[in-house]
Amino acid sequence: MCRFFETIKIVDGIIQNPLYHQKRIDDTLNHFYNAKVFNSIDELITVPHEFSNGLVKCRLSYDISENKLAFEKYETRKVNSLKLIFCDNIDYKFKYSDRTLINELLLQKEDCDDILIVKNGKLTDTSFSNIILFDRKKWITPDSPLLNGTCRQRMLKEGRIGEAQVFARNLKDFQKLILINAMRGEDLENHISINSIK
Repeated sequence: MCRFFETIKIVDGIIQNPLYHQKRIDDTLNHFYNAKVFNSIDELITVPHEFSNGLVKCRLSYDISENKLAFEKYETRKVNSLKLIFCDNIDYKFKYSDRTLINELLLQKEDCDDILIVKNGKLTDTSFSNIILFDRKKWITPDSPLLNGTCRQRMLKEGRIGEAQVFARNLKDFQKLILINAMRGEDLENHISINSIK
């Protein structure tokens, strides 16, 4: 089984933000294997004809010895409520294929749509996305994500969001929250009220 994966957005046959995904793959392979073995993502991924229109999710599973591609049509998942889940021993700095702990935490979501993981008192990520929060003046993302996502990196680099330490106890200082990841992008209209976080 491949140890890592990338979720890559494809729109009408065109790979979105390949440089950010490439950097994460290169950094992962360098960290674990002191190696860089991939061609560029543009060379590696050939979009099948049946996935050349509309919004498509490409899952690239990989490690030092192999890589696998899977494609599927994508529909954005609706998330209207989150459950705060506290876990200080979670470590997801790299995009591991093994998500056992995250899946175990998800079992605690009760009647909420997803979870918002708190580590050492600080907000991190949901089970599948980074977050940005609005304080009635500006959008910020916590400086303690479990995974430094590609959409998060791009928005920070473009100066569209700021980064700050955000403790769970300070959630009341914000008005709304948005989930961001490679597939969802940064739809600022599709927000979650802070009051919908339990």
